[in-house]
Amino acid sequence: TTHETTHATTHATTHETTHVTTHATTHETTHATTHATTHATTHATT
Repeated sequence: TTHETTHATTHATTHETTHVTTHATTHETTHATTHATTHATTHATT
């Protein structure tokens, strides 16, 4: 039982960490891309 609980907890924590990291990375990439595109468009238009 202890072994199973430890395994389940570890797995859940790893999953959450991966999910949070992935989400954060995706958000940062989207933000950076949007910013770069906006900057480029503004520069080209000006």
